[in-house]
Amino acid sequence: MNSVAAPRSVRPLYAEFLARVIEIEAVQCYRAAVTDDHTARFFAEGRRPGVFGDFLWSLDAPEAFPWGPLAPATSEKPAPVSLPMQHAWDAAVAAFAEFIAAFVNSELIATGVHPATGIRSEIESAEWARTGLVLDVRNGDLIEGLYSRPYGKHTVRWSTIMVRAAIQEQKLGTIDWDAEWSEDVARRENGQLPNKRGYLRELETRIQERYGVSSVDGGDLRRFKAALYRGDVVRPRKK
Repeated sequence: MNSVAAPRSVRPLYAEFLARVIEIEAVQCYRAAVTDDHTARFFAEGRRPGVFGDFLWSLDAPEAFPWGPLAPATSEKPAPVSLPMQHAWDAAVAAFAEFIAAFVNSELIATGVHPATGIRSEIESAEWARTGLVLDVRNGDLIEGLYSRPYGKHTVRWSTIMVRAAIQEQKLGTIDWDAEWSEDVARRENGQLPNKRGYLRELETRIQERYGVSSVDGGDLRRFKAALYRGDVVRPRKK
C-alpha cells in the first residue's frame, strides 16, 4: 500500500532548537558547575556565551570558543574558559550538528517565508547542506554570507522557519487537517498569512503536493479559511 510521510505538530524553529540542542541533559548537566561570566543565557535561551553573544549559529563547524575569553571587560588578562563550560559547549555543538543533519536527511521538515515572494514554502533538504550558512535560531532565519567579506553583506534565504517531524506514515491521499491548521495558526500569530484573496489557492496547492491528491473539497477549504482569518483557535469540523 502506498504511504506518505504525514506532517506532525508544527512549531517554531526556536522551540525545536531549544529542545534538541540546549535543554538536553548532555548540556544542562554542566549548568550548575559553570561560573564563567556571560553564560546564563546560553543555558536558558541558547544565546552564544560572551559579552557580545548572539543567537547566530553557523551551520559549518562552529568554532571551539565563539565568544572569546570569558572575562570582565575591565580585566587586563582574560580568564580561561572553564572546563565545565567547554564540555557544555562541545555537547551543544554536537547536538546542533545532529539537528541540522535531521533537515539534510529529511527527518525534520522545515517551511519558511521566501523573502522575494513572501510566500511560505517547504525548504528543500539540499538547502541545509550548503556552506556558508548561519541560522538565527531565535528568529528562525536562514542566512547566507553573514561572515563573508565584505562584512555586513548577507542574504536571508528563508525567514520565520517552522518545523515538523516527518516520521509518521499515513495512507496516501489522507489529508492531515490538524497539521495544516497548526501550521497556519502559527503563521497567523506571526503575521505571515498571505492576502485572503490568494489564500485558498495556496492552501489547495500545498495540500495537493503534500498528500498526493488531485483535488480538495471546496467546502473544506472555505471553512478552513473562514475560521483561520476569523481568528478561531479550534479547527472547524465538517457537520
